[in-house]
Amino acid sequence: SAFAMLFFALFSDNGPVNAVLQSMGWIDAPISFLNTVWGNRGLIGLMNFLMWFGNTTILLMAGIMGIDQSLFEAANIDGATSLQVFFRVTLPLLTPILVYTIITALIGGLQMFDVPQVLTNGLGTPNRTSTTLVMYLNNYLKTSKNYGMSGAISVVIFLITGLLSLVVFKSLTKQDEQ
Repeated sequence: SAFAMLFFALFSDNGPVNAVLQSMGWIDAPISFLNTVWGNRGLIGLMNFLMWFGNTTILLMAGIMGIDQSLFEAANIDGATSLQVFFRVTLPLLTPILVYTIITALIGGLQMFDVPQVLTNGLGTPNRTSTTLVMYLNNYLKTSKNYGMSGAISVVIFLITGLLSLVVFKSLTKQDEQ
């Protein structure tokens, strides 16, 4: 939430980003980042990227460092190019970690609430284009106290999450058919 408030202040119509762009002469009038579809979605995407980039990098680097160096040496001795080493040695050995990071990123994206909630004051503006499933669920809970619909939305979110996770898992863990 604090990160969203920081971006809200930085990219507001009178914020420092617009002030710098105007002082450099790149724009004549302030850009309304928070009131355009591309600006709002872009900021939400940038914020989520910045929040989770480090975690994903640490996981993938740990996976790469866990690969035995003798496999790379053997591939080089056999005359494999760097692309062949990547696609036939590194990537297959990183598959379990890739599956984990992709599924957790998928779940995190489906459960995203705080960033768009704070950035759009809970409205998902403009025209509800940045409303997430959990924001939609929260609106049912807050405004109409419709617990039945809220429960149904929760089950749908669970089913979507499970189905997409299964698709990712199955597509990335194909077994060699012999």
